[in-house]
Amino acid sequence: MIPSKYSVHLYVAFFYMTHATFSPFLGYWFSEQGLSSQQIGLLFSLGPVVGLLAQPMWGMLCDRFGAEKRVLAISLVAAPLLAFGYVLAGGVFAVFILTAMAYAVFYSSLMPISDAITVSHARRYGLSYGGIRFLGSLSFALVITPFGLLYEGIGIQAMFVMQLIMMLVALLVLMQVEQPSVQMRRPGNLLQGLGQLLRQPYFGLFLVLVFLVSIGNHFYNVFFSVFVGGMGGQVAGQIGWLNSISALSELPFFLLSGLLIRRWGYFPMLCVTALAGTVRWGILSMEPTFGVMMASQLLHGLTFALFMAAGVNFAFERSPEGMKNTGQTVFALVYMNLANITASNGGGWLLDQYGFQTLFRTGSVLCLLGAVGFIVLSLRMRREQRIA
Repeated sequence: MIPSKYSVHLYVAFFYMTHATFSPFLGYWFSEQGLSSQQIGLLFSLGPVVGLLAQPMWGMLCDRFGAEKRVLAISLVAAPLLAFGYVLAGGVFAVFILTAMAYAVFYSSLMPISDAITVSHARRYGLSYGGIRFLGSLSFALVITPFGLLYEGIGIQAMFVMQLIMMLVALLVLMQVEQPSVQMRRPGNLLQGLGQLLRQPYFGLFLVLVFLVSIGNHFYNVFFSVFVGGMGGQVAGQIGWLNSISALSELPFFLLSGLLIRRWGYFPMLCVTALAGTVRWGILSMEPTFGVMMASQLLHGLTFALFMAAGVNFAFERSPEGMKNTGQTVFALVYMNLANITASNGGGWLLDQYGFQTLFRTGSVLCLLGAVGFIVLSLRMRREQRIA
């Protein structure tokens, strides 16, 4: 029996192991099936498109009925089973499309609801969201390279079986997790909730800037494995090593995120993450050597870990009581859906027309715009606080 205080810690660790088995390798597997960059971009964009409808449904269901654990349990089983549709597609692109859409219905619930449970649990026990999320990054970093080497030996198609096994393990751990506090719940609908959220100071502008910065992140998420595949060599192993370095770089930032945010504030920290993205995607736009690419992965701790910690906590804090799941859903819709749709489709077109250099350079410029926006918001907030 897992002590209640640490049940979410263990769930988060196993939950992120499931990502290490599958997501970093999927783009490369698609390219190995002969799909073009635009086709790969389209498949990755279908998940966020479906999520625009599915995530609000899941969020409202959880807020109204307290169904977080039941929704996660269903999704942890359904998503990996539906992913086998890719294997059974026989190269028929229409089946790839149907599989991507069905998979997304359930997969889209996992991240925002897991984050909402984690933040609620952390605040109930006086813990830090970043401290718990630290374990997710650590588990991801520890297992992704072994999985990459395993796939190098037995074939990358084994990732479908491994994802199913790891999600079933995460499901067993989830059974020990407490339900979030009933104070989080409020009957309502997404449009009403969205109106209330956008009336919160700075929330709307925050979402716009998150969208700009996130496009560069999703260029990386969707096309990086294709980029590495074009370099040749033992691609699955290289993907494993690169993602292991990036995951390890997250650890200090998730661990210290609460301290950094309390010391400097949300918007200065988000500005730093955007500037790090400007540098990181700028380096990749210069088509670096593998060694330089490995070094640039160290910036992932800023571009992802600190960005997520600040964004998730800001969304939670600015969401009214009873709408915490809805607030996380809206943040996820922008970060995981709208930005991903734009990056997947626009990135696929940029890549086919102009190549990786233009793709990553575009991401760098968008991050720079986001950094400027966060500076402006930070200065406005400080001025209002002084006046108050």
